[in-house]
Order: sequence, then C-alpha cells, then structure tokens
Amino acid sequence: MILWQPNPSSPSGLLVPTTWDAGARTGFAPTSPVSTQLGFQNQPGTSTAQMEDGIVGAYLNSADLPRAPTGQKMMITPQYLWSAGNEPAPFASSTSVLNAQMDLQIPTAMGNSTYVTTDFLFEGPNGVRISYGVKLFNNGSVDPVIGGDYNADSNVYELNSPLGLDQQFVTLAPGSATASTSPWTGWRHFQWTVSRVQFAAALKYLSAEHPGIIQSTDASKYLLAEVHLNAEFHFQPAAAELGWSMRGWQVSVTEPGN
Repeated sequence: MILWQPNPSSPSGLLVPTTWDAGARTGFAPTSPVSTQLGFQNQPGTSTAQMEDGIVGAYLNSADLPRAPTGQKMMITPQYLWSAGNEPAPFASSTSVLNAQMDLQIPTAMGNSTYVTTDFLFEGPNGVRISYGVKLFNNGSVDPVIGGDYNADSNVYELNSPLGLDQQFVTLAPGSATASTSPWTGWRHFQWTVSRVQFAAALKYLSAEHPGIIQSTDASKYLLAEVHLNAEFHFQPAAAELGWSMRGWQVSVTEPGN
C-alpha cells in the first residue's frame, strides 16, 4: 500500500495504528483493526488504510489536509512493481491477451473529482511511460468518456477507458460489472481483457494526442512496470471523501487456445 502525501499529524509523516470502525466507510471490517489499520490519527473519521488476508481498503477524508493547496490529491492504494530487468512484455506475441479481474465495493464517495481506475504502467522505447487506465468508478459523472492526458507529477502519458462503455481499448468480460458513477455497498466483480491489437490502437491514439512523444506504436516493445489501483480524489474548495475495498485482484497474460 502506498501513501501519496505524508501524514501532517505525525512527526515522521507515517500513518499510525487506528481502531475505529473504518469498515462503515470502506465496506470491509477487519477482524483485528488494531493490527490491520493505519491512519492519519487514531480517531473516528480519519483517513485510514486497511489490509488483511488478501483484502485491502481505504477511507480518505479531505478534512485531514485542511490547509492543502488548490487541486490537492489524496490517495492510499495498493501497488505492485516488477524489479528492474524482470518486467514482463505482455504483448510480445501477436496473439497475447492481458487479463485482469477483481472484486470491488465503493460505499463512500463525495466530490466531483473522486474516482477509481486500475492503472497499468508501461515503459516503452526512449523511456516513454504510459498509464493504461480502466475506469471503474467516477463519482457523479454524467458522461464518462475515453480520454488521454499527461501527468507531470509522474511524467506519464495517460489513457483512461471506462469499462463497458467502449470496446476500442478494453473488452468487458462476460458477467463483469461495468463502470459506475454512483457508490455502492457489496462486492461487484469486474473483469476485462486487452489484446495486442487494442494496445496498439491505444498507442496510435496517444501518438496523435502527443505528437513526437509516443514514437513507437509497436506493442511488443512495451514492458509492464507496475500495476496499482488509482483510487483518489482532488479537492478544494469543496470537501471530498472516498471509501472503498478490494479483493482478489488477478493479472495474467494468456494465448488464445493455450
């Protein structure tokens, strides 16, 4: 689990053990909060991370950063990184398919820039970094659309595609839930695939959005450096909250027929 900003209530900037019922906001109630929860302060309503037996969750409250600058981002999220030299090339084969699935619930959401997106970070030729995002939740959005952007904080070129809205860059698996614009309680199963053809199409889309930057559209040249759940919000002047929990996140590469 990673913390985007240091804890202003702790001299070290680290989170501290919390024992309040954060499950009321995340949907997940650990059996032993004192050993499975860390937050900004040990008091009810504080931003808190949870992790127990393969389930993770987090509650974010913008009140924990009352003097934050305009556009402040808050995020506590799970992340997996491959070590240098061991990053997989998911689309090395022309028939490779990248698969992903998880169970998710988002009982708490407030704010018009509050969202949850799965992020697959690829590194390509010339050191270019691409965030391949699959949107699962965007609070209150009335018209979710595919979009590209540049994140200067991370030096990453982004593509975000709402799950189930369009099959151009990501394919919804049978039985999967689709992207939501309102919070819910109870596990929903999300599952999708990305083919080499879809990834190449995304590279062409980003190349057109950022001429001269995304120079290679050869999908086989891109390595998967990390995956994480981009569960966050941007706030001010209005307050914001986000509470979510996740289990069973699986990522794999398969060859049709094998």
